[in-house]
Amino acid sequence: MSKPVTLTELHPHRTTTLRHRTQLVRDGRPAVQLDLELHYTSLDPFAVRIGLETDGASIHWSLSREALLLGLRRHEGIGDVAVWPVHQTDGCGWLRIRLGPLRSCAVFQMERDVISDWLDVTLQLVPRDTESDHLDWEDFLAPLLDQD
Repeated sequence: MSKPVTLTELHPHRTTTLRHRTQLVRDGRPAVQLDLELHYTSLDPFAVRIGLETDGASIHWSLSREALLLGLRRHEGIGDVAVWPVHQTDGCGWLRIRLGPLRSCAVFQMERDVISDWLDVTLQLVPRDTESDHLDWEDFLAPLLDQD
């Protein structure tokens, strides 16, 4: 796989983006390589946005940061999103993400250590249990409350 690239900005708000490659896992067939972009911002501190792209086609999805963190160690998720670790006999650790309902889903895998290191960056930007501190409810609610 290509070397991952992590970009981090602290002003005007905290963001980090990981650009790397991922694999579309296909039963009994070779995996397909895709471009992967994970994006995290303190403006939406509970979510990680995932972007997948190949040959001009792309898909974007929002995932729970907490689900990704938990999925590093155990199966996490129900419904249209699930995350779980996979340990291969060659010693590589993978993180798999299923997007979509079971009957028509796509499963992607990426190097677990790369995702874990990037999630550590998100935790440096916005530590666990401080996510709500980064939501600006006053500015959001002020115009609504001023309406009488």
